[in-house]
Amino acid sequence: MRGDKLEKVYAVLGLIPGLIWLSYFYRKSYHRPKSLRNLVRVFFAGLICTIPTGIIEYVTGAGLAQETLLRSAEMSFFLIGPLEELSKLVAVWLAIYRTREFREPLDGIIYAGTAAVGFASVENIVYLLHLGPSIIVSRVLFATPAHVMFSAMWGYSMGLARFRREGELKTILGGFVLAAFLHGSYNFLVAFHPKAAVFSLLPLLVFMGWLMKTKIQQFRRDLPFPALGHGALIHCPNCGAYTPEEAETCLRCGWPVPLTEPDAPRFCSKCRARLNPCFERCPTCGARTQHEVTCPPT
Repeated sequence: MRGDKLEKVYAVLGLIPGLIWLSYFYRKSYHRPKSLRNLVRVFFAGLICTIPTGIIEYVTGAGLAQETLLRSAEMSFFLIGPLEELSKLVAVWLAIYRTREFREPLDGIIYAGTAAVGFASVENIVYLLHLGPSIIVSRVLFATPAHVMFSAMWGYSMGLARFRREGELKTILGGFVLAAFLHGSYNFLVAFHPKAAVFSLLPLLVFMGWLMKTKIQQFRRDLPFPALGHGALIHCPNCGAYTPEEAETCLRCGWPVPLTEPDAPRFCSKCRARLNPCFERCPTCGARTQHEVTCPPT
């Protein structure tokens, strides 16, 4: 097969794991569906952030295999892990975090994972071009899921921080440090004994998978939202945060809240589910709501 055709095949193979994970996150957002356009935007932000990361790693000679294990540990924990996690975090921050589309805490994990699969897709293509198709199995089973689970740590913190009014950067920093440490641990295990990595990485991957699942379940179970009165909520037109319908200003950013159209979406003040104007109770949690919108005549 000619070289240019081979490169195209590798590019497609490298993207397949990322597209599978992208569809996973799209399905995970069924409770409050995410725009596919937003997911694709974050995915491409993850792709683009590999450019500055790759340049820095090339200039510094970053790599898993170094002359000593100590040097490999330094590269894993103090350069590659923090740098790659910071790149993905910045991608999410610039692409979606400060917009109205970041609507609930779970969005932090979903968009972090989406950026991670974009980042991993580029890595997959690079590894395929350098090492051939034999590497695709380990990239699908280990590296791509690992990138998602690394980023879920700071994605969880982003979800918490976005809807708190204090300690935003500190909260995100805590998740970032954990993600960088897990990423460094993964890289060091590969550098320590590449042939045994198939076995040494399994406990780490299982632990990270359990941790990510736990954080997703926590958000789905009780969501870290305080109850905001008993009325309906709307989205702030400036920052997208939930705000009581009767409030004059947004509780998060202080933006003046204009009168909302009668048919605009309203949400439950307890669980944030979409309200039906024909029901006196929330269809999800059963909380009684004082809804100003009346049921349209039949």
